[in-house]
Amino acid sequence: MKKQVIGMGEYWEDKKGNPVVDPKLFKDDMKIDDVVMVRDGSTPVALVKVKGDAYIEHNTDDEFDWFKLRRQIEILGFYEEDEKNLLDQILTAYGKSHIQAPGTLTNCSGSNATNNFIVEWYKLRNHKRLMENINLSEERQTQIKALWNKFKSETKEEEKKFNNDEVEKLISAWKSYKDKILNDTLSLDDYTNILGSSTATMPGGYLCNFLERTTRIVLGSSKPGTAFNFEVKLNDDNSTYHIKSTSKPNASRQDAEIYFNNNIKGLLKSIVSKTDPLEKIHLIENSNYSAKQVLMKLAVLDNLSDFLYIYSTQWLEELYNEFIDSEAEGIFRKNHQVCLVAKKLLDVNEEDKNELVLLSRFLWRFVNSKAIADTNNPNVILYGPPGTGKTFSVKSSLDFVCQGDTSRYEILQFHPSFTYEDFIEGIKPKGVSKDGNIRFELVNGIFKNFCIKAKKYPEKDFYFVVDEINRANLSMVFGETLSLLEKDYRQDTKNKNLIRTQYSALIEDLI
Repeated sequence: MKKQVIGMGEYWEDKKGNPVVDPKLFKDDMKIDDVVMVRDGSTPVALVKVKGDAYIEHNTDDEFDWFKLRRQIEILGFYEEDEKNLLDQILTAYGKSHIQAPGTLTNCSGSNATNNFIVEWYKLRNHKRLMENINLSEERQTQIKALWNKFKSETKEEEKKFNNDEVEKLISAWKSYKDKILNDTLSLDDYTNILGSSTATMPGGYLCNFLERTTRIVLGSSKPGTAFNFEVKLNDDNSTYHIKSTSKPNASRQDAEIYFNNNIKGLLKSIVSKTDPLEKIHLIENSNYSAKQVLMKLAVLDNLSDFLYIYSTQWLEELYNEFIDSEAEGIFRKNHQVCLVAKKLLDVNEEDKNELVLLSRFLWRFVNSKAIADTNNPNVILYGPPGTGKTFSVKSSLDFVCQGDTSRYEILQFHPSFTYEDFIEGIKPKGVSKDGNIRFELVNGIFKNFCIKAKKYPEKDFYFVVDEINRANLSMVFGETLSLLEKDYRQDTKNKNLIRTQYSALIEDLI
């Protein structure tokens, strides 16, 4: 294993004198990136991944590596205690005492104890690697766990019941589509149709609508961008079809049938036929289908606990970079990996459908809130028409990030008469003296008081929100502190970047 190779003899014959096929399988059938279990008799030794084509090594050691036919490999893991426990469980389930693999090299196909063990070992190894590559500090993990526990505790019992019941209902409805896909009876009308049509009789009317809209409440929104990305779409005239890849906006039903049968039915069947989530991912990401996020909904319906119900590339990238220090290829593989890490980190019960729904909602809210409260981008501006929920969104996000501790954020609305004295500090009347004169004092403004409070808790993050910021004269409100909005001007305040306000001299006199 030090040489990172596996191998076998170039040629040998069976008892009848016929050439054994194993060397040919090793050389021609085994592909790069295939996973191989190396064994010593019936005892597993290691799990490896093929990294190079077959070659002949002439410089061999008859006492050690006598075999000339070789392939470069990557060692994924050795057979250790966790793997032994896994093998014992699988052998018991199949009623076997040891792994069984006839011949030197056997293709891992079909359902048996040995093949199942190899698949599960590979999954276990990948999971271990993921957990070793967690990008979260211990402190960050603790924070996220606290947010998750609070999020779960706030879920009402009726919502939990609704989530469970809705998922069960969708799985039952999905079965009617899945059966048709597997037995090749899914029709064009079952795939694309118009709601209310006499032929739109399947759950949700037809498959495209079922995947995009019917399932979105609990399994997330997987919008295709445009209905044309379903590749074949029945037009509003209920007669012609839009076929995207052939650029036919008004194709006949016959043309649509041909395209559907030749390009879509087989793809759907190949995805649905696979049980392993990674195989489904491979088929989806390598397909020519435009709305891949909709195909992912097929994978989600079959593998509820293997994926997040999130389909946005932007948010999945954010989650992956937050949770995992690695480089996965493909957004749906990243979805799968974040799901595995999050389930382990947050101790999610995979059998609880409500908890799986809540996990995706939690991570969706987490990543959206993170965008608002990003320490690497401390000044965030939201803009848009009035009444579109900007302030509500910010307050909701900060309440989530601060775990309900409203003392850690302040929301202030600017207006045209708002001044420096209101915001930073100013001299204001504070009652009447004994001799009847008005008494003036230097009073801290709202922002300065908030900064003083935040300074007392340097280990916590604080957030200050200004609503309607463009309604005030910013140079008058911020004064000389305006430059401190830039991060570079407010670092290392013990040695530099300290500024004097217009009332600093008065403060010194008071001290």
